[in-house]
Amino acid sequence: MKNMIQAAVVTLFAASTAQAQQAVQWKVSDGGNGHWYGAEYQFRLWADAKLHAESIGGHLATTTSQPELDALRPLINNSSGADYWLGASRSTNGYPWVWVTGEPFIFTRWAPGEPDNGPESICLEVIGQPESANFNLWNDETYYAWGGGNYSIIEWDADCNADGIVDYGQCRDGTLPDYNGNNIPDCCERGEVCVVGNYPVQWRVEDGGNGHWYRMSVTTTPTQWLDARKLSQSVGGHLVSITSELENQVCLRIAANGPIVSGGSVWLGASQETDAAPYSWVTGEPFFWTPGCGFSNTLQSCGFENYLTMSSPWTGCPWNDVAVCWRMPAMLVEWEADCNLDGVVDYGQILLGQLADLNRNGIPDICEQPTCVDADIYRDFNVNGADLGILLSQWGLNTPLTESDLNTDGIVNGADLGILLSFWGACP
Repeated sequence: MKNMIQAAVVTLFAASTAQAQQAVQWKVSDGGNGHWYGAEYQFRLWADAKLHAESIGGHLATTTSQPELDALRPLINNSSGADYWLGASRSTNGYPWVWVTGEPFIFTRWAPGEPDNGPESICLEVIGQPESANFNLWNDETYYAWGGGNYSIIEWDADCNADGIVDYGQCRDGTLPDYNGNNIPDCCERGEVCVVGNYPVQWRVEDGGNGHWYRMSVTTTPTQWLDARKLSQSVGGHLVSITSELENQVCLRIAANGPIVSGGSVWLGASQETDAAPYSWVTGEPFFWTPGCGFSNTLQSCGFENYLTMSSPWTGCPWNDVAVCWRMPAMLVEWEADCNLDGVVDYGQILLGQLADLNRNGIPDICEQPTCVDADIYRDFNVNGADLGILLSQWGLNTPLTESDLNTDGIVNGADLGILLSFWGACP
């Protein structure tokens, strides 16, 4: 049990904390178990930390070996000197310790003199003070940690579809859908068969992100950059604009499960107007150069290399500049629009069924209300009999030439007629 005064000082020093940092995987290729781990930088009592971990699809970490405990070192190395809850407790002093998962409590890594069995020291913590000789060792602590609580380490190991891959990673890279952001694949929650694919992924604010949605969109045939830009706009998004290394890592994780794996590349939303001009993102945001990248900008048979792709991250620089005639099998699309100004990206609300998008263009229908310009089918700045005649001639299901589907529901009918009549008259 740590000193009460020390605990109070730590609590005051670190009263304002961030949420969970980027989670890390203890990879099987590194001798690990494939589980994911994250640090929660918010003070909670042990029981509250346990409930919170379970509410986001995980549990307080159970470190059952020295290599697993060592794998967590980067997560607990913080400047505030706070300690972290682990997923073990006991009913009272003298009783055996129990992991929350029911795993055998065999491996221990107590700091010297611990557990000291102080009053109500029934919860397990790992010491997170880098300057301490006991850093990364265990201590028995009161469930309330002398009133201030602790940070916590969360572990994700569920595999609801029994495919041998931890669900948390599949939710993060978009190979399984998790539109409600609870780290449980939506297919498992609905009791459906899980189909691995390229699903949209949100870079959540609570994970240090921007709330935007991302997806690796694989095209039926390889496309040039200009066509990829149009395709991304046609679904309500834009080619991705990467403005930080954290965002770059998110995009690499998403892209690495598609064409990159087989040596291909995906389009990014950056280009040069000329070979001498600076690169710019399609959104106009300041251009971010990923560390270690430099571009050749050499002249090819179809022009200079003025367009950016993302390729295999293990080649050093994951970005590459290519010429306009190059074709790529996929593109990274980003959605950030908030047309109804409710503080939530529209695309996520469409995915969750909170906003309708009947024409599936990535824009909520409520944000696409027809105007008199739409009703002026004849384009003579008046909504009149000429427009009515065209609408009646196109009555029925849409064709490629249909212009009269004013509410874009796939059919020209009474709803469109009512819209046209509501704008009858001059249309400036």
